Amino acid sequence: MGTLARDSNQSAIAHGKISQMKTTKISIMVLALAAFSPLAHASLATGAHQFKNDVKTAGRKTGHAARDAAHAVGHGAKTAGHAVADTAKHGYHATKKFVTGHA
Repeated sequence: MGTLARDSNQSAIAHGKISQMKTTKISIMVLALAAFSPLAHASLATGAHQFKNDVKTAGRKTGHAARDAAHAVGHGAKTAGHAVADTAKHGYHATKKFVTGHA
C-alpha cells in the first residue's frame, strides 16, 4: 500500500506540473497572438490597399485599351466612308462627262 500511495502522490505532483506547464504554454501563445495581432492586421490592411490599387490600375488600363480600340475602329470606318464617297463622286463626274460630252 505504501508504494501505491507514493506513486499516486508523485503522479498528482507530476500531473500538477504538467497542467501548470500547459497553462503556461497556452498563456504564452495567447500573449504572442495578442502581440502579433495588430501587426497582422496592419499587414492585411496594407495588402488589401495594394490589391485595391492593383485592381484600379488594371481597370484603368482595360478602359484605355477599349477606348483606343473603339477610336481605331471609328477612324477606320471614317476612312472607308470617305473612300466610298470620293469614289462615288469621281464615278458621278465621270458618268456626267461621258453623257454630256463636256470636259
